[in-house]
Amino acid sequence: MAEDMLRADPRLRVQTAIALVAATIVALIALFGFQSWLENIGQLPGNDLLILKLRRMIGAAMTGSAICLAMLAWYATHKAAGIHAHEQWPLPGTRVLRDTRILRGEAALRVARWLRIASLVLMLLVVGIGITSWRMLSD
Repeated sequence: MAEDMLRADPRLRVQTAIALVAATIVALIALFGFQSWLENIGQLPGNDLLILKLRRMIGAAMTGSAICLAMLAWYATHKAAGIHAHEQWPLPGTRVLRDTRILRGEAALRVARWLRIASLVLMLLVVGIGITSWRMLSD
């Protein structure tokens, strides 16, 4: 049974923690910057300009979200193809955050199917967000 376990990589845990802390700091800076921008623009005369700028900002944020979701969908599809080729999950050479049981054969192919379904759902979300973003930016 020991050969069916992929052991956790302590170095990956540290790298992941550092990346999460850095991402949190960047997100907080962006949040405070957005709040400052919103306060400044809220003091401009006329609501029409405020509404137009907010629509553009929300549309741009939605476009960024759609791009991130599309990248996640591609990643899920890419991993599903690897699982299908090797009939193993996690894929050979993968580093994991915690001890993980290795799935082979039909169990691994089930993971690949779920990843493909998740990828399809993500792409449907991308299309919906893209249409909404386009409508917000075109007005």
